[in-house]
Amino acid sequence: MKNNFLASVMRVQSASYKTKRMAKFIIKTLQKDGLGYSKDKYGNIYVTKGDAELYPTMVCHIDTVHDINDNVRIVQTGDKMFAIDSTNCHRLGIGGDDKVGIYITLCCLRKFDNFKAVFFLDEEVGCVGSSNADFTFFNDSTIVLECDRRGYGDFVTNISGTKLSNEKFIDDVQNILDNYRYVTCNGGMTDVEEIATNTDVQVANMSCGYYEPHTENEYIIISEVEKVKRMCMEIFTKTINTRYTMDKDSRVTYYDYGYNYGYDYYGGYGKPWGGKKIGDVKASDNNGHGTAKWDTEDITTRDGYMVVKQECTECHNSEMIWDEYDDAYWCDHCGHYITGQELYSESLNIDDDIDDDIDDVIITNLKSNNNA
Repeated sequence: MKNNFLASVMRVQSASYKTKRMAKFIIKTLQKDGLGYSKDKYGNIYVTKGDAELYPTMVCHIDTVHDINDNVRIVQTGDKMFAIDSTNCHRLGIGGDDKVGIYITLCCLRKFDNFKAVFFLDEEVGCVGSSNADFTFFNDSTIVLECDRRGYGDFVTNISGTKLSNEKFIDDVQNILDNYRYVTCNGGMTDVEEIATNTDVQVANMSCGYYEPHTENEYIIISEVEKVKRMCMEIFTKTINTRYTMDKDSRVTYYDYGYNYGYDYYGGYGKPWGGKKIGDVKASDNNGHGTAKWDTEDITTRDGYMVVKQECTECHNSEMIWDEYDDAYWCDHCGHYITGQELYSESLNIDDDIDDDIDDVIITNLKSNNNA
């Protein structure tokens, strides 16, 4: 089933510090829907729909890591949507990070009579837009949600020691999370962390159906995007009459201990690697397939980071740094970055086959169109 609006969002080109096209698209969409907007000095776009005491609120960022390409073509094959350069059929990152978030935010604005939204600039270069936000905008927000995480099933309630939301909020939406098979977890830097740090409103980030972000092979799974959209709407509906807040002291769960002595929501404070025993730490893809399990002698720390005996798939260095929160690996020898899911796929030698199948679909479709 085709989703023309989703494809339209994906087609708009945007990069950090080069967001004018996406900003123009968003503003035109808002105007078409009869909605006003405002901007702060940095250029972040704020929308308030309706007149209420409290507003469900969603945020997203409008930049991507990808270069602007005027030859982009959006391709859908089955449940997958990806991008190519129409001049040579080469894959391009579709920019689901965070165009999926933009799409869901715009859909929620259409759904609710009373709603707030912010479209932040330049998240990919260090949350620059959200760090310059007008945080008083969130004084009447019930909760603030963001869809800015790869995969499916993660509901982020803690980022690098900043607690985003507490047990009250999580308990109130637990049935919804269970229905969509989402679980609470730690996560990486994104805009809601800035909001949590500077306001009292509770926030959360979640995975939203894009995969292999920051690479030319990035793609989205349409059915997962739609499920996340529905889940957000259900959460907003369930919490529409309550403002969920946290005081500043309860936000901070650890200080300068690094990843390996941080706080894990379920594991407690001060335990190595989020409360897990070292021998229990393992990497996994987004479907829960284990890719490695390390014993104590396989793990060391360096400058506050966890170093594991995982061979780099590029330079074949014998060790890589593991980011537990994002389940990703970084080689400090050659700079190569790979996710746990990608590493798992490479271990099964399935990536090349998948890409070959996709390339066949692209070439066949282009030939058909050229012959039409």
